[in-house]
Amino acid sequence: MIDPAKMSRELISDFPVDSEFIDLNRHMSDIGYHTLFSRAEGVFHEKIDIDAEYRIQTGCSVYTVESHMTFLREVLEGDAVSISFQVLDISNKAAHVLMALRNRADEICAYHECMLLHVKKGPDGPKPYPFGRYQLANLVQIFSVDKALPRPERAGTRIAIRRGADAPQDAG
Repeated sequence: MIDPAKMSRELISDFPVDSEFIDLNRHMSDIGYHTLFSRAEGVFHEKIDIDAEYRIQTGCSVYTVESHMTFLREVLEGDAVSISFQVLDISNKAAHVLMALRNRADEICAYHECMLLHVKKGPDGPKPYPFGRYQLANLVQIFSVDKALPRPERAGTRIAIRRGADAPQDAG
């Protein structure tokens, strides 16, 4: 079983943003963020021991069933970024995870909030299925630490046009 106190929260560290991640506005493109967060999810799966061997032996996997990305600060070509995670909630079949992409100055540039669902693949397609005992124990260990952390302000936000008192004061 993992020890969350000794486990690194970084999923991706000092990733150099090169031209393939840059869009016409000369900053990291939406697909660049999605690619990096998708890679980070894969590393998260490995941290809780959902690896290729587990997938083959059990016929189970983890699917992202919902995600929400919030862009807070530009990332430019040549920047180096890192992604860390916090587990916001768990059940025996799902994990609610928030990932933060930071620049070298440790400023949060983007959040990726996702619902990860453990599934068993079968002839009728994938169906929700409880995590393996060891994998769930790893999630419980991580969550036992993370639930005491402050909940990030942006966690659980919804997409909406804010009007009236809810509108940002600098919106035009």
